[in-house]
Amino acid sequence: MNYFIDDKWKNIGKGHTAFCILGGPSSTKVKNLENIISNNFTVTVNHNIKKHPNVDLYITADNFIAREYFEEGEFFLHQFEGGKLLQHQAMFRYNKEPIWIKGKRDLLRKDLIKILACGDFPCYNSQFTTGQVYKYKGVEYCKQVPNTFLCIEYRNEQGESYPTLSPSIPESINKYGTDPSNLLPGGNVASILFQLLWYMNFDKVIVVGYGDKGGSEGYDDVKYQNDSSNFSWSESEIHALVTHYEKWKDRLKILHGGELCKEYAPFSEASYQDLDNTPELKNKLIEKILNI
Repeated sequence: MNYFIDDKWKNIGKGHTAFCILGGPSSTKVKNLENIISNNFTVTVNHNIKKHPNVDLYITADNFIAREYFEEGEFFLHQFEGGKLLQHQAMFRYNKEPIWIKGKRDLLRKDLIKILACGDFPCYNSQFTTGQVYKYKGVEYCKQVPNTFLCIEYRNEQGESYPTLSPSIPESINKYGTDPSNLLPGGNVASILFQLLWYMNFDKVIVVGYGDKGGSEGYDDVKYQNDSSNFSWSESEIHALVTHYEKWKDRLKILHGGELCKEYAPFSEASYQDLDNTPELKNKLIEKILNI
């Protein structure tokens, strides 16, 4: 069985709206959230699945988060403290004391569409809090957890995340969301999400919790530091943010929050009228995907 997202997914979102709940604090400002989830094809990421278990699509791109939600029993990780893990060599530091984590696979409903953004290499980072799930570990999870699918985030032969999404790198504009086996990195899981939705050709994407100033719900115990109390995005994340705007224009709209988005690009604001009120339409889409 092929677990990797392929051309059967291309354009499958045509005629649909995706509602995305990312990790920023603006996700708590949404009115009648459960009703919106019921009526719209809804996506969430990372630890948000704990708060929004009734969404339709769940994506994560981090090894330690993926393991937490795809493992069934207790497992351990070592805290990664710096260095590099390359394809054929490594030099890194880690804390020798293990972190024990209880797997939360029971949170993932059988009919929930689940996507793991994997890496081609290294294959030996599974026990560390760094990197992405190795692709064959992803296949292992696909065999264990129904309706799990895989995409690949690109790394060059040196294992570096380059090229990254950036309006100053024409290659990244041209290749944006064109190949689920080579999705260009952009510093966070939103870049995987938006490129996949582009590949699926959704008419509109309505977002909360992206580009907010404040704490993160998507990563446990992360406090952002910008203007003393808010998140300081990396250069690659800022470049990716602008790239998302350059590709989507007003098809990607911010419902709440997004203060940083509006600082770097003229993202459109969404209204609640931009959302769907047609559960039958979204259910047809879910059925199509689950029958691929």
